[in-house]
Amino acid sequence: MSHRILMTPIELFMHFLWPVSCPVCGKMGNVLCRSCSDEMVQNSPLLCLVCGERIPCHLHYRRYPYVSGALHSGMVRELALSLKYQGKSGTGRIMGRSLGSVITMPFPQNRIVPVPLHRGSNRKYNQSRWLALGISDVWGVILSDHLKWRISEKQSLLGAEARRNMPEGAILWRGPNLKGQNCTLVDDVKTTGTTLLRGAEALYDAGAERVLSITWSRSINANERGDLPWS
Repeated sequence: MSHRILMTPIELFMHFLWPVSCPVCGKMGNVLCRSCSDEMVQNSPLLCLVCGERIPCHLHYRRYPYVSGALHSGMVRELALSLKYQGKSGTGRIMGRSLGSVITMPFPQNRIVPVPLHRGSNRKYNQSRWLALGISDVWGVILSDHLKWRISEKQSLLGAEARRNMPEGAILWRGPNLKGQNCTLVDDVKTTGTTLLRGAEALYDAGAERVLSITWSRSINANERGDLPWS
């Protein structure tokens, strides 16, 4: 990555007021350079949340499409973790703008919907909402934060099998009727995909016509892991 190192007087002044630096290139005065964030995101093909095949798959058609910006590894993973666990919420909107700029909108959208924080969470903000705000900035689509968890178990504390067994109705829509509307569901990381699936089901139950799921990153499956130099 090539970025200019010298800062303008205004940038230097802002750095002294707010001493931060881009975790990717080290540029001072930036929580994350937009150009650094953009370079991490790829316009990947749409896949099915249920079977993992390309959309349209033979079994589930176009009902559960999802796309992730990158594999959950290296700096992509570090940014996701710092957003979620280190209080660096400012990076989330920049990451979301990268997703919205690089990923092609497959069909017109009416609402951007973040996956909600779990009940009883002590986190001060919802990292998925910050990502959703960034996508909303680029696509010019309203953000609707009306999904709620019906269960209390934190999915990050569960194993893969327990996540896959998440009961139907685990996530509910508490907003207006979505009849005929297209929605984008946003989360930070896709692991098993069950959280996104339950969120999409809640939107369909509320009347949504089509639901697209977007995440900043996706977990690396066994086949992909064997091909990576850091495995």
